[in-house]
Amino acid sequence: MPYLSHLSEDSDFTDILFRDPDRYGPMNAFTQKLLRGPSELTVEERELIAAFVSATNSCQYCHGIHAAVAQRFGTDPDLVQSLVDDLDGAPIDNKLRAVLHFARKLTLTPAKIVAADAEAVLAVGWSERSLEDVIGITALFNYYNRILDGHGIKGNANIFSEGSGILAKRGYKFPKIVAKFLYWRRRRKDSQ
Repeated sequence: MPYLSHLSEDSDFTDILFRDPDRYGPMNAFTQKLLRGPSELTVEERELIAAFVSATNSCQYCHGIHAAVAQRFGTDPDLVQSLVDDLDGAPIDNKLRAVLHFARKLTLTPAKIVAADAEAVLAVGWSERSLEDVIGITALFNYYNRILDGHGIKGNANIFSEGSGILAKRGYKFPKIVAKFLYWRRRRKDSQ
């Protein structure tokens, strides 16, 4: 159960975002640029990184929703858990494996990142811009994991299914007027 009175077991990140769009809206816009903007990394790969980082942090909400979004773009449903269980033995190419090794180390021991970690990503063919994207996605989802876990929002299968459909179709940018409408509609529904 979430820790704040305005949240419920059916809450998701939009309950935080829409309650205070001036505070959280810029992060949502940044997420849109990072996960849906131009990149050598596909949308599926970026969503997979988000799910992997979140699974590494044991963030049930972010892992669930971003694994579901990645699936909508073609990821095997069991892949994220396979990556967490055995990154080196998981069925992915070495180019993506290098990215996920970097993301895991940046998540678990950020102060121990060294030049060799970045060089390993570049050596398999990623550009410096792609490495910046990986760093941004990893940092962003460490932030989101703490926001969601800090609020006690865990999600459920229905939220993951519905939310992943919206995110796969729309991305992460909600105009303020849409955010306010959805927030008040949800509040009205919760009070009935």
